[in-house]
Amino acid sequence: MSKTRLGLFLGLLTYALWGLLSLFWKLLSSIDSYTVLSYRVIFTCLTMLIYMLLSRQEERYKRELGLFISDKKMFGTMVLAGFLIATNWLLFIWSVNNGRATEASLGYYIMPLFSIFLSLLILKERLNAWSMVALGLVGVGLASLILQTGYIPMISLTLALTFGLYGLIKKGIPLSSDVTMLIESSVVLPFAAGYLLFFSQTSLAEVGLLKALLLVSSGVITAIPLLLFSSALKLAPLNVISFLQYINPTLQLILAVSFFNEVVSPEQWLSFSFIWLAILVFLIGQIRTFRQEKKKVS
Repeated sequence: MSKTRLGLFLGLLTYALWGLLSLFWKLLSSIDSYTVLSYRVIFTCLTMLIYMLLSRQEERYKRELGLFISDKKMFGTMVLAGFLIATNWLLFIWSVNNGRATEASLGYYIMPLFSIFLSLLILKERLNAWSMVALGLVGVGLASLILQTGYIPMISLTLALTFGLYGLIKKGIPLSSDVTMLIESSVVLPFAAGYLLFFSQTSLAEVGLLKALLLVSSGVITAIPLLLFSSALKLAPLNVISFLQYINPTLQLILAVSFFNEVVSPEQWLSFSFIWLAILVFLIGQIRTFRQEKKKVS
């Protein structure tokens, strides 16, 4: 198997695991979402510490952590990134466990295009015609949902916004994915521990063996896809891997409708249709750009 094919396989596996995560969180639906998030943060931090100890890359970790501590701008950026990703995690867990997984999947469908919109708005990046049309179709899809139902899909928009901003502010951060995950979970760790100590009504001893094991394993469940994705990017180009990203929300939607028995209204299906069309237009534009760049290289 070539490196590119192996990278594509790892990318496919990564997005499939992210798409199936809602099944994992659904098993913990009897526990309040803040408690689940708090355990996830704590055990993610612990998992990454163990991983770093076992990987025996002390010099790299010392260098990157030293850079993080000494650079005030990077320090502030990573603190903000930690809170953004924690907010995203919390909202997704809450959505799955409160019958709103469909809205979460909508958020993850529009997330890549929302990231492009933020780049246009904040970084003043120029977009090609395909991306502009795709953004317009997303706007039409969301507008049709709001006008027909009178309901603003705040879950979808907040998931897209938090992850879009998370990706935006981390552009140019010269830290590896394992180090950033450790830092981001460490940033939120005091708040997670404080919630469990003073506010949570549930302890590991009270939830039963199965759910206790699930909470403990939430760190591993969080870390594995990220590490697989990092390996995939080393083997295959990002613009190739990115074509797989819509596997995640597609699996989320299938699970929401087929396994969680959520009902999707006609208005929601119409909104999804516009967004799927936007994704198709966007992907056609990406393919054309990819081919043009390939021709230039050759």
